[in-house]
Amino acid sequence: MDEIQLLKSMWKSRTQRQTKLIVPKVTYENMTGSLNNEHWFFKVPYAYRDALDISYDKRIKEKKSYMLWTQGVQLSFKVGDSLISKDNKTSLQVKFANAMGWDPDKNEMYQGSIVFDEYDVDGHKYTKKKQHSCNQMEFLQILITGKEL
Repeated sequence: MDEIQLLKSMWKSRTQRQTKLIVPKVTYENMTGSLNNEHWFFKVPYAYRDALDISYDKRIKEKKSYMLWTQGVQLSFKVGDSLISKDNKTSLQVKFANAMGWDPDKNEMYQGSIVFDEYDVDGHKYTKKKQHSCNQMEFLQILITGKEL
Protein backbone atom coordinates (compact mmCIF):
# COMPACT_ATOMS: atom_id res chain seq x y z
CA MET A 1 0.00 0.00 0.00
CA ASP A 2 2.00 2.90 -1.35
CA GLU A 3 -0.30 5.61 0.06
CA ILE A 4 0.13 4.44 3.65
CA GLN A 5 3.89 3.99 3.27
CA LEU A 6 4.23 7.49 1.82
CA LEU A 7 2.52 9.04 4.84
CA LYS A 8 4.54 6.95 7.31
CA SER A 9 7.79 7.95 5.60
CA MET A 10 6.91 11.59 6.31
CA TRP A 11 6.44 11.05 10.07
CA LYS A 12 9.25 13.22 11.28
CA SER A 13 8.77 16.17 13.56
CA ARG A 14 9.99 18.67 10.98
CA THR A 15 9.08 17.03 7.70
CA GLN A 16 7.85 19.55 5.19
CA ARG A 17 4.92 19.00 2.90
CA GLN A 18 5.81 16.75 -0.02
CA THR A 19 4.98 17.09 -3.70
CA LYS A 20 4.29 13.35 -3.98
CA LEU A 21 0.60 12.78 -3.18
CA ILE A 22 -1.31 9.78 -1.85
CA VAL A 23 -3.64 10.21 -4.83
CA PRO A 24 -2.41 9.97 -8.45
CA LYS A 25 -3.04 13.68 -9.07
CA VAL A 26 -5.50 16.44 -8.29
CA THR A 27 -7.36 18.11 -11.13
CA TYR A 28 -9.86 20.94 -11.32
CA GLU A 29 -11.52 21.74 -14.63
CA ASN A 30 -14.89 23.23 -15.61
CA MET A 31 -15.88 23.79 -11.96
CA THR A 32 -15.28 20.09 -11.17
CA GLY A 33 -12.46 18.74 -9.05
CA SER A 34 -11.12 15.20 -8.85
CA LEU A 35 -8.55 13.33 -6.78
CA ASN A 36 -8.31 10.77 -9.62
CA ASN A 37 -8.45 7.94 -7.06
CA GLU A 38 -10.98 5.75 -8.85
CA HIS A 39 -8.93 2.68 -7.90
CA TRP A 40 -9.88 3.20 -4.21
CA PHE A 41 -12.72 1.04 -2.84
CA PHE A 42 -14.66 4.03 -1.50
CA LYS A 43 -15.44 7.19 -3.44
CA VAL A 44 -13.35 9.90 -1.80
CA PRO A 45 -14.15 13.07 -3.74
CA TYR A 46 -12.30 16.34 -4.21
CA ALA A 47 -14.09 17.84 -1.19
CA TYR A 48 -12.00 15.60 1.11
CA ARG A 49 -8.67 17.28 0.24
CA ASP A 50 -8.38 18.76 3.74
CA ALA A 51 -9.15 15.42 5.41
CA LEU A 52 -6.34 13.86 3.35
CA ASP A 53 -4.05 16.85 4.12
CA ILE A 54 -3.72 17.77 0.45
CA SER A 55 -3.43 21.48 -0.31
CA TYR A 56 -2.59 23.83 -3.17
CA ASP A 57 0.47 25.74 -2.02
CA LYS A 58 2.70 28.51 -3.27
CA ARG A 59 6.35 27.68 -3.84
CA ILE A 60 9.21 29.91 -4.96
CA LYS A 61 12.08 28.81 -7.16
CA GLU A 62 14.67 31.21 -8.55
CA LYS A 63 12.58 34.17 -7.32
CA LYS A 64 9.54 33.00 -9.30
CA SER A 65 6.43 31.80 -7.55
CA TYR A 66 4.24 28.95 -8.69
CA MET A 67 1.45 26.83 -7.25
CA LEU A 68 1.39 23.07 -6.80
CA TRP A 69 -0.44 20.38 -4.86
CA THR A 70 1.33 19.16 -1.72
CA GLN A 71 0.80 16.34 0.75
CA GLY A 72 0.96 16.65 4.51
CA VAL A 73 0.88 13.84 7.08
CA GLN A 74 -2.05 14.73 9.31
CA LEU A 75 -5.25 13.00 8.25
CA SER A 76 -8.31 14.65 9.74
CA PHE A 77 -11.59 12.98 8.87
CA LYS A 78 -14.35 14.63 10.87
CA VAL A 79 -17.70 13.94 12.49
CA GLY A 80 -20.36 13.73 9.79
CA ASP A 81 -18.03 12.69 6.97
CA SER A 82 -19.94 10.18 4.88
CA LEU A 83 -18.48 8.07 2.10
CA ILE A 84 -19.97 5.43 -0.17
CA SER A 85 -18.30 2.49 -1.90
CA LYS A 86 -17.79 2.50 -5.65
CA ASP A 87 -20.39 -0.26 -6.01
CA ASN A 88 -22.88 1.87 -3.98
CA LYS A 89 -23.54 -1.04 -1.57
CA THR A 90 -21.70 0.17 1.55
CA SER A 91 -21.59 3.55 3.27
CA LEU A 92 -19.47 4.79 6.16
CA GLN A 93 -20.35 7.73 8.40
CA VAL A 94 -17.93 9.18 10.96
CA LYS A 95 -19.54 9.57 14.41
CA PHE A 96 -16.47 10.70 16.39
CA ALA A 97 -12.98 11.72 15.31
CA ASN A 98 -9.66 13.13 16.53
CA ALA A 99 -7.17 14.31 13.92
CA MET A 100 -3.59 13.12 13.66
CA GLY A 101 -0.76 15.23 15.06
CA TRP A 102 2.84 15.15 16.20
CA ASP A 103 3.30 14.22 19.87
CA PRO A 104 6.48 16.03 20.98
CA ASP A 105 6.52 14.29 24.37
CA LYS A 106 6.69 10.84 22.79
CA ASN A 107 8.52 12.07 19.68
CA GLU A 108 6.08 10.19 17.46
CA MET A 109 2.97 10.64 15.38
CA TYR A 110 -0.37 10.46 17.18
CA GLN A 111 -2.56 8.64 14.65
CA GLY A 112 -5.85 10.10 15.85
CA SER A 113 -9.02 8.09 16.29
CA ILE A 114 -12.29 7.49 14.50
CA VAL A 115 -15.57 5.85 15.40
CA PHE A 116 -17.76 5.23 12.36
CA ASP A 117 -20.94 3.42 11.42
CA GLU A 118 -21.07 1.01 8.51
CA TYR A 119 -24.31 0.84 6.50
CA ASP A 120 -25.62 -1.55 3.87
CA VAL A 121 -27.08 0.47 1.01
CA ASP A 122 -29.99 -0.68 -1.14
CA GLY A 123 -31.06 2.17 -3.41
CA HIS A 124 -32.06 4.95 -1.03
CA LYS A 125 -32.37 2.64 1.99
CA TYR A 126 -29.47 2.66 4.47
CA THR A 127 -29.40 -0.14 7.08
CA LYS A 128 -26.90 0.17 9.92
CA LYS A 129 -24.72 -2.90 9.99
CA LYS A 130 -22.04 -2.25 12.61
CA GLN A 131 -20.01 0.40 14.43
CA HIS A 132 -16.21 0.35 14.14
CA SER A 133 -13.32 2.20 15.75
CA CYS A 134 -9.80 2.67 14.45
CA ASN A 135 -7.16 5.35 13.95
CA GLN A 136 -7.05 7.79 11.02
CA MET A 137 -4.44 5.75 9.12
CA GLU A 138 -6.50 2.56 9.45
CA PHE A 139 -9.56 4.45 8.23
CA LEU A 140 -7.62 5.59 5.15
CA GLN A 141 -6.61 1.98 4.52
CA ILE A 142 -10.29 0.95 4.68
CA LEU A 143 -11.20 3.69 2.20
CA ILE A 144 -8.52 2.51 -0.21
CA THR A 145 -8.95 -1.26 0.05
CA GLY A 146 -12.39 -1.83 1.59
CA LYS A 147 -10.77 -4.43 3.83
CA GLU A 148 -10.96 -4.69 7.60
CA LEU A 149 -14.71 -4.17 7.72
